[in-house]
Amino acid sequence: MAPIQWLMELETHHNGYRTLLDETGSLAAAAYRLAEAWCQVRPVSTKVPTRVEVEAAAKRIADRAGWRGYVPNASMLALDCEAEGLLVL
Repeated sequence: MAPIQWLMELETHHNGYRTLLDETGSLAAAAYRLAEAWCQVRPVSTKVPTRVEVEAAAKRIADRAGWRGYVPNASMLALDCEAEGLLVL
């Protein structure tokens, strides 16, 4: 599925963000996946998101999924992503 289609489905599906969290197993991995998709649909696309983009994605997921836990800052999310083998700029 193309990133733009995936993003549209994520937004329109009733439990899209909750499902993303369940599928990825962590807020950091879910945020990375969302940030990566955002990067791919921009006019000048990239494959690797920045720490700021991952943090913005984590905040959006937390808001949309009703996350009640702590949302780590950009540095902590980057460390969590890197621990999972996900490259963050």
